[in-house]
Amino acid sequence: MIIKKDKDIIQNYFEDNSGVRGSNADFVAIAEKEEDISVFLKETSAKKAPVTVAGALTANTASGLAFGGVVLSLEKLDRIGEIKRIDENNALITAQAGARVNDIKSKASDEGWLYPPDPTEKNAFIGGNIATNASGGRGFKFGGTRDYVKALKVAFADGSIAFIERGKYFADKNGKIAFDTNRGKKEITLPKYILPNIKNAAGYYNYPEADLIDVLIGSEGTLCVFIEAALKLIPHFKEVFGGIIFFDDKNKAYRFVRNIKDISTKTKTENLKNSISVMSLEYFDKNALLLIKDDYPVMPANAEAGVMFEQDIYEDNSDILIEQWIKEIKICGVKLEKVWFASNLSEFEKFRVFRHRIPEKVNEIVKKNKVPKVGTDFAVPDGKLFEIIDFCEREFKKAGVFNLTFGHIGENHLHANIIAANEREYGECRQMYVRIAQKVVELGGTVSAEHGIGKLRHVFLKKMIGEEGFKELAKFKKSLDVNGILGVDNIFPRRYLI
Repeated sequence: MIIKKDKDIIQNYFEDNSGVRGSNADFVAIAEKEEDISVFLKETSAKKAPVTVAGALTANTASGLAFGGVVLSLEKLDRIGEIKRIDENNALITAQAGARVNDIKSKASDEGWLYPPDPTEKNAFIGGNIATNASGGRGFKFGGTRDYVKALKVAFADGSIAFIERGKYFADKNGKIAFDTNRGKKEITLPKYILPNIKNAAGYYNYPEADLIDVLIGSEGTLCVFIEAALKLIPHFKEVFGGIIFFDDKNKAYRFVRNIKDISTKTKTENLKNSISVMSLEYFDKNALLLIKDDYPVMPANAEAGVMFEQDIYEDNSDILIEQWIKEIKICGVKLEKVWFASNLSEFEKFRVFRHRIPEKVNEIVKKNKVPKVGTDFAVPDGKLFEIIDFCEREFKKAGVFNLTFGHIGENHLHANIIAANEREYGECRQMYVRIAQKVVELGGTVSAEHGIGKLRHVFLKKMIGEEGFKELAKFKKSLDVNGILGVDNIFPRRYLI
């Protein structure tokens, strides 16, 4: 274990993409081998010293920032194992928590396999992705990180180690799960609050008959420390076809998305081979496009909205699929000269840079202003998306604060970024977000679909589960972390641990 205390040297552990200031810790402990984690946690638990696990610090909820106590960094635990082929449709790859997602995806691709989760930040650690159940642009077709985690090696606050395989430990009808560790059995009882049955990363996973591995995934560093994961791989697609469509009317964009989703659902349900099956549908509003207009001056003038789509191709039927896409684009009243097409991965990578440039520019503004952004991460059930979009736009108009919206429209999951110029505006933006969160909950949605709650979204989660829900969160956490040292203030306020 490497211990660093010099404030100048460890300063980079106190900043992430949230824009939150004031992070601090007594020291940073960098694990050099897996055994270091168990010993370190046992010692810190005995001292009741708070431990914040730091990944690549790419989060925007401040979940990896410490406010007191110590930082545990897993940056040196970055080993990626060899790929193990299971059959023609499945393979496994094992990676330590500090391995970067991009390195995992690259190794898989080199051998003809695909690790499907596709978060925006490719430099993130896989441990961080597991901690928030990250998904990204391809979630519409492939789901999130949870869907590809087959086993986890974890360390609990008392230093005990467990190897949790998917399908081994399940909650009974009362929500109880008993499981083995290297120091004996543990037994937990899941919280009883109700979560929406949609894409969700808010609160501990407690759906009926929950698999223990799913309970730990998305726990934001509050229940355990992820050491290593076995990840599922699938065959890589042969080709990709996609594009960015620029609409002069946002309602045309909405109609296009509905059509493509309906077709893709039918394709999957009826197992059709020569029909559209979209891999990703990403939305950009007018303000998001204007933000990067200087970087892309050839962007069509007067674009009110944009949709980026991606179609994975496995058969020799690309010509058929391309014809179908062009047909659907024309049906929505868009001329082909207002579409940028890509017919291979190299070309499409430029579009992914386009998409990622938007949050990059937002983060640049946030760092310059030195005021945290207010960024939504909501998702709502099918049929409710356009209602919440209209609600948000009315709120933005009343506030008169700079804002832009982009994200995973295929999953009814958008990121509205409200950019405050000063602390006064920030307070107003937070109050606006409370109203948006309330509306999201009324529509049966979640206040966080992929980024988690962290330290910034307690008030929004409370709209979903209430005061009693917070008490349940704290009680459940203490059943695995009796002294409440891990990820303090993540998901729920620390005062509930007292």
